[in-house]
Amino acid sequence: MADETKVRFGIVGCAQISIKLCKALSKAPNATLIAIGSRSLEKATAFATEQGLLEVVRVYGSYEAVLEDDEVDAVYIPLPTALHATWAVKAAKRGKHVLLEKPVAMNVAELDRILEACEVNGVQFMDGTMWVHHPRTKKMKEALSDEQRFGQLKW
Repeated sequence: MADETKVRFGIVGCAQISIKLCKALSKAPNATLIAIGSRSLEKATAFATEQGLLEVVRVYGSYEAVLEDDEVDAVYIPLPTALHATWAVKAAKRGKHVLLEKPVAMNVAELDRILEACEVNGVQFMDGTMWVHHPRTKKMKEALSDEQRFGQLKW
């Protein structure tokens, strides 16, 4: 990364869930959105316009163009699950960190391909399952493990 203080994100696809990521990135001190790509330039432009991003991001008419942008450090992939393995592996091979929307893969074999591509290419992989990484999850698990309240639960 050229600028070690901010991760520069590109979005591969303009799914509705991407709106949340755009908002989150706008508030993150260590990340910024710099590119959006869709299957068509018109769709990507419409998305960027609707989100008020047209003046601040690069807009591409293909997913591949986002991956080819040397300034993109990481990509968010909100595509249909059946496309995740293909685009995550392509992103990893281009040296992009990968943030995949859930579910991350169609099956374990696809997930293994994604993880291997990320490992071989030295990039990070993360899924879009927010609650797993949320501090409340630890507190919920602790509460549910309290045998005085619930008895012994079987996991």
